[in-house]
Amino acid sequence: MRVIELKTKRQLKKFVAMADRLYRGDALYVPYMRGDLFQTLVRLVRKEKTYTALAVEEDGRYVARLLFTVAPSKQLKLERCGYFSHFECIDSQPCANLIFGELKRRLREQGIEQIEGPYFPYDQDNRRGILVQGFKDEPMILTSYNPPYYGTLLENFGFTKAHDIVSYQLDYDKYDFERIDRVTKRVLERYGIEVSPVDFNNLDQEIDDVHEVIARATTDIIFQEAPTREEISRIVKNWRSFLWPDFIHVARRKEDGKPVGVMMSVPNYFTVFRKMKGKINPVSIVQMFRYKKKIDSVRAMMQYVIPEYQKKGVIFALYHEFYKTCKRRGIVYMEAGTIMENNADSRRNVESASGTLNKIFRIYGLKI
Repeated sequence: MRVIELKTKRQLKKFVAMADRLYRGDALYVPYMRGDLFQTLVRLVRKEKTYTALAVEEDGRYVARLLFTVAPSKQLKLERCGYFSHFECIDSQPCANLIFGELKRRLREQGIEQIEGPYFPYDQDNRRGILVQGFKDEPMILTSYNPPYYGTLLENFGFTKAHDIVSYQLDYDKYDFERIDRVTKRVLERYGIEVSPVDFNNLDQEIDDVHEVIARATTDIIFQEAPTREEISRIVKNWRSFLWPDFIHVARRKEDGKPVGVMMSVPNYFTVFRKMKGKINPVSIVQMFRYKKKIDSVRAMMQYVIPEYQKKGVIFALYHEFYKTCKRRGIVYMEAGTIMENNADSRRNVESASGTLNKIFRIYGLKI
């Protein structure tokens, strides 16, 4: 076995393909769209040169891989921290030690004193952390999935828990629709608030409103910096064909239309991507249009309320609209998250909305 740095397009294609081979036969595995991931790697590794791709090669095959970069850390208050992502490895401690040892050596040469991951600085809510609890539930859109032994590989190398991020399963049977409907109506009337789905025909204004809420609601507890208006616009426009407008709700003051809260949920397109098998071609596109109509699970992935309207019931009004939309659309499985473990208010809110902790994702850290 040897560690190699991947620089050619052929090597990057093998980087992408390695995961499909590793997870062969795993019914819960969701492949990346190979073409999109390959183009992203080409941009980051070959063109911008902001990321480095490593792999452990054995008998011509890759048996471990990761991508890493250096970026500031909000949580650690470091100007330069090493971050790794796209980690995959066979169940072999020597193999894991080899690739993490090379990562450690390269970062130390750059004067870096801390490694964290898996965490994508370029995509702050995408498959972050190693799944350490909840292996039986299917992965939800943009969340991590990995074999149970990954945590052991990292911990045996010397990594320790840096942060846990949690998800909750929401349950119709535990949710009292009639009582909560009465309560939320009183809350909305008392504070002069109305909740409505976003209007994709007025997308620029809606993006402005969502950005305003997120920027004002982001605190030090939130793991990442608040995204810029441009970043939100890019995400929404890139994902527009995957978003259902009635799953994105904005709470506004009636008197002036100012936004005070937002909740965005995303249909679980992972069920569709699994059918497409990581390919975009005429056959897979037909599969996408066929199966997207059958999506029956959803992830509530973003909930924010500006400080002056927190703890006044606005978040419960947003959750109530979410529940009503899910029921109307025939959704049978719902998750909310991911939430930083120390974000007590957000966790309390989802638990009050009948959420039960079902998954834990762990970001690992290592001082070097």
